[in-house]
Amino acid sequence: MARPEKVRLEVKQAVDVGKAEHVFRFRDKHVQVHGTFVATVQVEATIDGSDYFPVGAALSAPGVVAVPETAEFVRVRTTAYVSGEPKAVLAGFDERAV
Repeated sequence: MARPEKVRLEVKQAVDVGKAEHVFRFRDKHVQVHGTFVATVQVEATIDGSDYFPVGAALSAPGVVAVPETAEFVRVRTTAYVSGEPKAVLAGFDERAV
């Protein structure tokens, strides 16, 4: 039986990209962006490990983005930054759990 698990995603406080996290084992993945910030962030994913594509709409306020694709890695790109501390966490069900 799969168990729920969370992974913190790095969100840069500058126009930059955060570290990608390996999430292949998860199903029903969602990313929650939270915090107090004036910025725009884009959740990105890759299947092949190198070519990233945008997932959902970019967020300029707290919100949730579903990751419906089978993805090996997920990361957060900050596309505009003014102030504050945007944060993100991915949640899903770990398929390896028994």
